[in-house]
Order: sequence, then C-alpha cells, then structure tokens
Amino acid sequence: MKKLIFNLIVITSILVALLCVSCSKTTTEVVVEPSWKLVVKLYATDKIILNCYKTTDNSRLYISTLFNFFRLESNEEEPTKVYDNQYGFEPLSMNYKPAISDSITAYSNENLTAIILKLNEDPVSKSYGYEYIDIKDIDSIYSSEAHIELLWNFRTPIGALNEQKQFLTVILDTDGTFFCLVNYDFDDSSSGIRIDSIQNYNFYPGYLCMNDIKSFNNRFFVATNCTAPYLVYSTGDYHEMDVPSCLEFFSYQDTLYAFTTSYFLYYSNDLGENWEEYAHFTGRISFFEVSGKLCCHRDDDIHEIDFVSGEVKELDNWGLEGNEITSINEFNGKVYISTLSGLFYRELDEFFTYKEEDDGKENLIFEKI
Repeated sequence: MKKLIFNLIVITSILVALLCVSCSKTTTEVVVEPSWKLVVKLYATDKIILNCYKTTDNSRLYISTLFNFFRLESNEEEPTKVYDNQYGFEPLSMNYKPAISDSITAYSNENLTAIILKLNEDPVSKSYGYEYIDIKDIDSIYSSEAHIELLWNFRTPIGALNEQKQFLTVILDTDGTFFCLVNYDFDDSSSGIRIDSIQNYNFYPGYLCMNDIKSFNNRFFVATNCTAPYLVYSTGDYHEMDVPSCLEFFSYQDTLYAFTTSYFLYYSNDLGENWEEYAHFTGRISFFEVSGKLCCHRDDDIHEIDFVSGEVKELDNWGLEGNEITSINEFNGKVYISTLSGLFYRELDEFFTYKEEDDGKENLIFEKI
C-alpha cells in the first residue's frame, strides 16, 4: 500500500512538472538584422575606408582602405585584395581620399610631400610598381617645406585625375600656393607608368588649402578654404570662377553644381564658365546620385532631394548610426556606403526606404531661390 502511494506521488509530481513546462510561456528571441549590413571581410584591419570608385563601365568597384586596395567585380559578393597601400617603406597619410580613376590611383606619403601614382591592376611582372615623385625634386621653385595641403580630414581628396592622363593637386610652399599638373602615360617600365611632364603654377601668393578638387570633361575644379574656386584647363591655364568659396563640386543630369561654404548651391550649364544661384541648405552636406535621383549625406544620415518640390526626405540609415560616411556608390544591384568604420551595403530596391521615426536631429531644409 505504501509503495502504491509512493508511486502515485511520484507520477503526480512528474505530471505537474510536465504541465508547468507546457503551460510556461516560452519566449523565442528574434534577431532582426539592420537595414545596412557590414562587409565583414573589410572590418578587421581594413575598416577605415578612405574612398570608393565605380568604373565608368560599371564592371568594378575599387575600395581604398587605410592599409590595402581592393576591387569588387560585378559578379562577386566579396572584394578581392589587389595590393598593399604601404609599399613597404612609407605608410600613407590617413587624412585624405586618394584620387581613383578606371586605371590608376594617386596617393601621397605620410607627410604629404610626395605624389605616388600606381596602376589599379598590376601585371604579375610589375607587382608593387609605382611612380614616386618627391615634391621638392619636381622643380627648383619648391623648397623642402613644399607639401600638399588639405583642409578636411578624410573629406578632401588628394587631387583629381582626368581622362587625358593628367593629375592635378595643390601644393603649399613658403612662396605661396601652387597648382601641380602631372602629365603621364602608360608604358612597359617596372611601374607601367611614364611621367611625361609636370607643370607648376604659383596661383596664390599666400596660404591656401583644398576643400575639394574634381574633374569634369577633362577640366579641373578646385575649391579652396578662403577664395573663389578655380577652373583649371587641361592646358594648365586657369582662372577664378564667379562663385563664392566652395566646399565641393558635383554633377547631376549633365549640370555642374558648386556647394558653397555658406551652404548655397550654384549651377553651371557650360562647365564652369558661368554660374547661377539655385538654392540654400541649412547645413553642410555631400551629394551623390542613386537611380537617377539626387541624394546627400551628412555624418551618418542620408537624404533624398527633390529639386522639383524642394522636399528633403530622410532615408533609413539603421546600421549606419555613428559611422561617418566617406563615399556612396550604386553598384551591381546594391548601394555601397564606405565609412571610417567599415563598408556597408543594401539592396538597391530597398534604398529609398524613408525613416519614420524622429531621431531628434535638426531637420535638413532645402530652399529654392
């Protein structure tokens, strides 16, 4: 009898325990990935992305990090390392964007006292080949103090490359500020590059540094910190443009735009010969284009700009928070955003997803003039 009672107690205890387990509410944690995903391969040692460049035929995306140079093919999901940026003797400065074209990239050294030109794709026989130009040895007009002068860390490019095999940069020396125009070609040397000539122009007697430098239709557009911007022709001729001091240049729908230090937007329909005032923004931004639509970014925010209605719509940036943006490119059905904390991507058809929540930041306002 006692044994029977004991067995009943045991069975009852088991049933109660099972009932409690079955009735208890089980919570399954659902992990939702952020909208913007990180390219893991570039996160560890290469998370500082200086600049990205999409080739004109849309076949490759070049990615320049603090230590390495990568390419992403249109049929690939992960980037491939092309070469080291350090060249084995002098590390690159981490304070500028390299200039990248379809075939060549321009860098400098740690102290910004040299111009380094390197092919994007090295033949095996020319591995690690490059042209190293010490600025003080270019011309007797330069002293040992001559160097490339930039204003904004990570925002200012080292210079610009055009389609006529020219590179332009701005050099500061004791006697003033100079344009340095390098004319190069490709050959069978160890670097694959031949320097044909270097032209130097003392265009300003005092101290200037670059806000931005871009090339459009083989003309160079140079924005400085305290003067009107300059238009530099491929011949080396140059003149100031009738625009206030600028932060950056960009093109959109075959029109050239200049964004000034007071946040006014000017446009030119004749490649910088004449300018008209167009609009005003309430803060500093940088411009880019996705699917034919004009957009901009500010710190870690991204926006769509409607020139017709004058409306600015903030786009979803979940996953980008706290990551300062250095470039944005549409490539192979995705949008890639390079930051100082890694390379992020999102499907193109999801890019124009608008932010619903108010993040407490000051709204960006666009006013047509």
